Amino acid sequence: MSVSIDIAGLRPERIAVVPSPLAELGMALHALSEPGHHPGLQGWATGVSARLDSHLADRMCEADFLWRTTFSDLFMPFAGAPGRGTLPGASLAEDLDLLDKLSDEQFVDAALEFTCALPYSTGGASALADADARRRALDLAAARGPQQLRFSERLLADPPRIRAWLRQFAQDCDEAFFAEAWARLRHQLAADARHKTDLLRRKGLAEALAAVSPAVTLDEAARRITVDKLGDGWTATGDGGLLLVPTSLGWPHLMVLHRYGWQPVLHYPVGSPELSSPRPSSSSACG
Repeated sequence: MSVSIDIAGLRPERIAVVPSPLAELGMALHALSEPGHHPGLQGWATGVSARLDSHLADRMCEADFLWRTTFSDLFMPFAGAPGRGTLPGASLAEDLDLLDKLSDEQFVDAALEFTCALPYSTGGASALADADARRRALDLAAARGPQQLRFSERLLADPPRIRAWLRQFAQDCDEAFFAEAWARLRHQLAADARHKTDLLRRKGLAEALAAVSPAVTLDEAARRITVDKLGDGWTATGDGGLLLVPTSLGWPHLMVLHRYGWQPVLHYPVGSPELSSPRPSSSSACG
């Protein structure tokens, strides 16, 4: 099984390698929720969880299904911008500004990805506008649990409220632990982005993709990128671009954003993270 990206007509200047603070925050939240998936981060995750304010720890549990088993596309809002050529922000605040620019339909449908109610690669009626899609999303959310159902009901009833909640939550996470982590990781990610960009310019896309992961291959003749994954999917760059976004906290996960109508993104791991545990104080996050 694999995800295919049709890159017919893609111009070299529309390929960019850029880190994203918000995507890395999403990976930090995943590592905190599933420390067993990231042995190299267990000490860091334990230290962060131990010093979290109890209120923030509770809020972290409210919507952990957005990053625990499903990595929501809300953490890469630049991909949903019109024109499919927007780059990630240079700061978390800039990435959050891009999140604010998603339409309510984009925001809601991306936030409901964990329900698997809507077709991902082919598009379909928005749960915000279509009664049948809305009912199916709520039924599937209910099957996953009362917490997921409450979130979905609030999301569909008042998208701006959930937007504000998510933005404030991200800002509070930044203040509590992420700003410190990002300050230590951003130089590594920027260096990797420069290296991959240099490979693109000197040796071409095939070499750059081979450096991203052996699971990513380019068929030059067919103008198609294939990524070995556990599921099948398809997307095309069309008249937009292709983004390669490095992550350290997401290692070893290689993910492909191939949502219908969004800019394709390869979210790829860079080495193995080495973050020491912050000084503990009190409380803990959900396990």
